[in-house]
Amino acid sequence: MDNYKRNERGGVRVQAPLVDRTVMTELTSDFSLPDYRPEIKRLLRVRATVTPPNHYVGAGNAEMSGRVEYSILYAGGDGALYCVTHGEDFSFSVPVEITSDFEIGDGLVCDIDTVPELATGRVAAPRKLSLKCRLRSRVKIFGTRVPEESMGSKEMGGVERLCGNALCGSVFVGIGEPLQLGDEILYEGSDLRVISAEGQVFVTEAVAGSGVVNCRGEVALKLLCVHEGGDELPTVQNRRLPFSQAVLTDGAEVNCDACAKGVCSEISVTVEEGRLLCEVSVILRARAQRNETVSFTRDLYFTEAECEPRYAEVTVPRALRCINGNFSLNQTLTLDEAGIRTGMSVVDLTMTPTVTELVSDRGKYVLTGRCRCHAVLCDGEESMTQEFEVPFRYETDGGVDTVTDYDAAVEAVSCRARVDGERIGIDAELSVCLVTCGETRFCLITEATPGEAVKRAGASYTICYPSREDTLWSVAKRYHRSVTAVSDMNDLAGAPAADSPESLAGVKYLLV
Repeated sequence: MDNYKRNERGGVRVQAPLVDRTVMTELTSDFSLPDYRPEIKRLLRVRATVTPPNHYVGAGNAEMSGRVEYSILYAGGDGALYCVTHGEDFSFSVPVEITSDFEIGDGLVCDIDTVPELATGRVAAPRKLSLKCRLRSRVKIFGTRVPEESMGSKEMGGVERLCGNALCGSVFVGIGEPLQLGDEILYEGSDLRVISAEGQVFVTEAVAGSGVVNCRGEVALKLLCVHEGGDELPTVQNRRLPFSQAVLTDGAEVNCDACAKGVCSEISVTVEEGRLLCEVSVILRARAQRNETVSFTRDLYFTEAECEPRYAEVTVPRALRCINGNFSLNQTLTLDEAGIRTGMSVVDLTMTPTVTELVSDRGKYVLTGRCRCHAVLCDGEESMTQEFEVPFRYETDGGVDTVTDYDAAVEAVSCRARVDGERIGIDAELSVCLVTCGETRFCLITEATPGEAVKRAGASYTICYPSREDTLWSVAKRYHRSVTAVSDMNDLAGAPAADSPESLAGVKYLLV
């Protein structure tokens, strides 16, 4: 009957959320092209990349700051394609209320995920752009919660506790130092001009260790290039750059489940005769989580005094799964469905996936959403763009536990489009970083102040005839006897718990 022994810790310590809020940030800026860049004839595409924001938690507020990098593709006055980049800082804050039952001495865990929802541009003048970007940030801050257990100022012996166990989750987050990668691409023919360079980070493996998450994967690098002086359309060069990094993640252990995702913060390409020298900077964001069994006081009474305990319900997250995966997307549309005119060629295609729903179905997680496709088109004389959407669906092993919260990031590692007659085919590889959590609820004692002394009957023993609803705990509590004393006096067999129905199985009467 170990689970009704005294709990000497005097309270339970669990990781619990202090903040869980989604913040929308609207950014606007004006940007002028450098003098050496051709003027803008038509703006084709604006893409935004956000690096993981820094954070500072102070008195009553959490301050976040980061940077957005824009990649701006446009057609110049000569009909050729060009790309420029522009960076902008952003910041926002959320209120943080730390109540008395939280300890901040052990530190706080900040889990901040910022993604660009929409990036647009408007040509204000031949060399001037107005940019807009909307950021969606989900801010989760966790602290150590220690629900207070007050026993009053009056000293009183004979405390009997009924303890229980609960499975509670803990999450740990780490941001890696910028990881520098390089590659060399050989080419033949006339001088090559790199129009634009983009990179997507695909984490293939994330394994938790002691204080780290070991990540492996590759960067899918895509260069849009054209040979100078030629009549050919721009072409796409694809490369895969492998990487590995141990991301410092305070609190992570080998028994944690882990996943990670990343972003290319900087990409530079130097053109030399016959070769392209590529340099890429990658920032990884790792997350690890695990469950721990914590013990708490479910019920309490005094053998020497009356008592009316107060109870509180506690709700904390429970760790389920961390997943890094990938899947293929193959979709065919008519040109009319995609809004593309007959005779147009696809120069480049980018995709922005958006998750709409996660369901757990027969032991599987089913993630669904839509990809917004942005195609750069050319009819031989001028370039233009067209957007259309295609759905996606991803399945992976899940479990039978109910998912109450999740974070899902889906990125297009690579994508291409091909026009065949009156139809366009879309082929893409998408990566998934998925974290799922459940919920644990339990009721515990927060206050138990001893009252009047118990008045004992004059007899040496009292005989109790338990009802069918009675347990060893309820009888001992009613007569202010210790559980051990009642069990020993009546030579009761062991039971899973003092309040289990088996604790008085077959018992017709008790000496108390």
